[in-house]
Amino acid sequence: MKNNQMMKAASVTLAMALSGAALLTACSSDKEAANPAATPSGTASAPAATAKPAGPKPKITVSIYDRNAVPQGEGTITDNRWTKWINENAPVQVDFVPVPRTNSTEKWNVLFASGQAPDLIMEFSNPYMKELASKGQIIPLDDAIAKYSTNYKKVFQENQTLQKLTKFNGKTYFFGRTIPYTTNHFLMIRKDWLDKLKLSMPTTTEEYLKVAKAFTEQDPDGNGKKDTFGTTFWDVDYFFQLGQSSDEPLPMSSITSYHLINDQYTRTWDRPKADLAFKKALYDAGAVDKDIFADKTGAKAQQDWVNGKLGIWGAGGLEGATIYQQYETLKKNNPTAEVAILALPKSEFGQFSPAAGPNMQFVAGINATAKNVEAVVKYVDWLMTPDVQKTLMFGMEGVHYKVGSDGCPKPIDVEKNKKELNWNGDFQMMSQTGTMGKCVDYSNQLDPNKPLDKEYLNLITQARAAYVTPDRPNTTEAILPVSLPDEMTVIKNTLRTTLTNTYTKAIVSGASYSVDQAMKDAQDAWEKGGGKGIDEFLKKAYTDNKNDVIYTKDYYKYLSK
Repeated sequence: MKNNQMMKAASVTLAMALSGAALLTACSSDKEAANPAATPSGTASAPAATAKPAGPKPKITVSIYDRNAVPQGEGTITDNRWTKWINENAPVQVDFVPVPRTNSTEKWNVLFASGQAPDLIMEFSNPYMKELASKGQIIPLDDAIAKYSTNYKKVFQENQTLQKLTKFNGKTYFFGRTIPYTTNHFLMIRKDWLDKLKLSMPTTTEEYLKVAKAFTEQDPDGNGKKDTFGTTFWDVDYFFQLGQSSDEPLPMSSITSYHLINDQYTRTWDRPKADLAFKKALYDAGAVDKDIFADKTGAKAQQDWVNGKLGIWGAGGLEGATIYQQYETLKKNNPTAEVAILALPKSEFGQFSPAAGPNMQFVAGINATAKNVEAVVKYVDWLMTPDVQKTLMFGMEGVHYKVGSDGCPKPIDVEKNKKELNWNGDFQMMSQTGTMGKCVDYSNQLDPNKPLDKEYLNLITQARAAYVTPDRPNTTEAILPVSLPDEMTVIKNTLRTTLTNTYTKAIVSGASYSVDQAMKDAQDAWEKGGGKGIDEFLKKAYTDNKNDVIYTKDYYKYLSK
């Protein structure tokens, strides 16, 4: 889930989460949700299904992603209408700890080193969560779930794949969730630019390079200036069956390559080489911004896109309010812009899909220093109650939504929801949206009678056809239930820096540092630095743990027929 994880949210992140995020939202079609219609905006009575504890509430600390997305006047990510609502209604008192989404691993390392990491760790990066488990920084959850949980225990016991996914080294270390299988990462392309330049939609990497160069050189916006870029490096790794791994966070998964060859988990170098050569070709052609490596968060590329200066743009969280708002800004700035979803082009290794929001992911763990494990589990259970999930996603009935003829909540005032609601997705990371019915889809929040909404609904339809199909599978093939020993993790992190620097140098150095030389230097560094030991460990780990391995192909069994 990207982002780097197979599960992306958010996604999970196939991750979000997901998120994507950001991309990671929740809803409920259950009828027992609270009815706060008479409650002033921003407050609500306790959910009907939640019993108030006797005496003072136990106190816990919980992480929350900080995406710098809280609108002005709404407070901060740790002090706003939703943190207040949670603390008014939850069975515990929560102190939220902010973690920047763009560099969460760095922040986590600081928090753990200083003894300030919260009780409940909410994190989309599966590789990092496994690293915490391997170091003993989060606890096994089997006993805690059995003793203290009701809601989560039921979901857990009824889903064997979720049990396998949340297990590590033979024990359950993570809280997981079920979600609908949706899109996550995407590429959008300016179709009106294609039409103007008489170009076809690119279907191969060669055609993609040709289009990106044309978007850069042939004045597609018609202003008489050479001030447009063709594309970025977003999801180029996925063209070559890279970019998503259960064991390696980005950028490691774009420079190392483990694939199933003759049922062996094998380290290969051909995919990273092709990936590097393609990025270098884009850079040498001027089809990407020369300062692309300085745009670590993608903010510059996003601004170029909405300002009509970029031909191909991608991000995470297509089926969510954040990307909708970027599309809305693009159309405001460029009313005649026509946009289409671009299926990832075919390379010599096949055709694949970017990080998706598959039907389950793990998103949380409990800090080994937590003093009240029972209270943490009770909070996780509370987040999963139908009325809580519905309120966090849709807001207050009569304030943020009304029930439509199809029984699903519909926004009353879209602008009001942008300010008060749409940024709260990371409070929903434990929502079991996969079991909540039709109302969970973001498309349910759009009105096909409105031109902009109709256009965006069409983009979602295009993306699902392009990306959610076994014909173009996600790039990772297997999720291993183990991670590297500590000493190998140190080696890997050192090599990651070395290889990243080597590949970056090759991209920006023109003819003075070739792809062939960079790959030779990378392989030499890998072997001399102990990488062979990592390769052998992972190959054996796959063979020894086949019963607990989850295969990407298995997720497609859950697609709606």
